[in-house]
Amino acid sequence: MKTSAILSRVGCLVIATSLTACAGVGSAPAPVYLASPEKESEPKSIADPYEKSNRSVFESNQDFNHSVLYPAAKAYNENVPEPVRDRIESFTTNLNEPMVFANNVLQLRPLAAATTLGRFAMNTTIGLGGLFDVAATEGLTRQSGDFGQTMYVWGYRESSYLVLPIIGPTNVRDAIGTGVEFGAQLPLATFMPTKIATLTSRVDLAGTVASPLANLSKAEDMQTLEESSIDFYSMLRSVTDQKRQAELQEALDTSALTSTPPPPDPNAIEPVMTIVSSPTLLPNYGKNLAKTAKARASNGTVMIVGTPSAAAPAEVSADTVSTQ
Repeated sequence: MKTSAILSRVGCLVIATSLTACAGVGSAPAPVYLASPEKESEPKSIADPYEKSNRSVFESNQDFNHSVLYPAAKAYNENVPEPVRDRIESFTTNLNEPMVFANNVLQLRPLAAATTLGRFAMNTTIGLGGLFDVAATEGLTRQSGDFGQTMYVWGYRESSYLVLPIIGPTNVRDAIGTGVEFGAQLPLATFMPTKIATLTSRVDLAGTVASPLANLSKAEDMQTLEESSIDFYSMLRSVTDQKRQAELQEALDTSALTSTPPPPDPNAIEPVMTIVSSPTLLPNYGKNLAKTAKARASNGTVMIVGTPSAAAPAEVSADTVSTQ
C-alpha cells in the first residue's frame, strides 16, 4: 500500500511538471474492475480519491469542448467526406503501430506482436503508407498495446482515476505511460511531425482535442453521450474505464507472464477400448501383435476380433489382450 501511494504521488508530480510539454497529447482511459472468473461477481468501485479536483478540471474541459471541440467536430464531419476521414484515421493509426508492436513485445504477447508487425508491413506497402487498412481485410485486426498497459502486465495494477486539463480522463499509471511514449517518440517527430498527433489514437469515445483529425470525427459521439447523461462525469468515467479494462484484461490473458493454460474439458471422454482387426485377415500381423497390444493397452482395453491364426506368436495370450 505504501509503495502504491508513493507511485501515485510521484506520478502526479511527473504529470504536473510535463503538462506544458504534453498539452496536446492524449492518454488512455482508466480501468474499471469488471467481473471475471478470478474476481468477485460484482465490479469494484472505481478508485477516484481526487473526485473534487477531477470534477473541477472536468468542468473546465467541458467549457473548452462546447466552445471549441464540438463546433470544430461538426464542421469537420459536415465538410470532409467520410472516405477522406477514414483515410486520415487509418494513416494516423498506422503511424502508431511501431509503438504498439514494442509494447506487445515488452508484454510477452508474441501473437499480438506478430499481428501488429504484419499489419504495419502490409498497410505501409500495399495500403499506400497506411491510407488503407488492407491488413484488416486479411484478418489482421488492430491490437492494443501501450506503456500504461505494459506497466499493468508488469504488476502496477491499482491506479487512481484522474482528469487532466485538455487531455481528459485517464489515471496515474496510464498518464505516466503516455509521458514515456511521448518522450520515446520525440526523436521521430523531427522527421514525422504528425507522429505526435497519434499518441492518443487509441482513445476513441473518450478523446477530446488530442490527435485533432483522427479523433475529431468521434467528438460528436461524445456530445451525444453528454446530452443523454444526467451526470456526464460519472457516465464518461464508466465508459472510458470499461473500454480500458477490456484492453488490460486482453493483455493479461494473452501475455506469457500472466496467462494460464485453459482448464481440461470436464466433458472430454477418454478412450476405453481399441478394436484391432482379426489376425486371420492379416498374415503378417502375428509378429507385431504383442507389441501393438502392449502399446495400445496403455490407452485402454485392447480387443482382438476373430480367431487367432497359427502365425500368431505364443506370447500373445489372453492376459496380454485384456491388459488395461
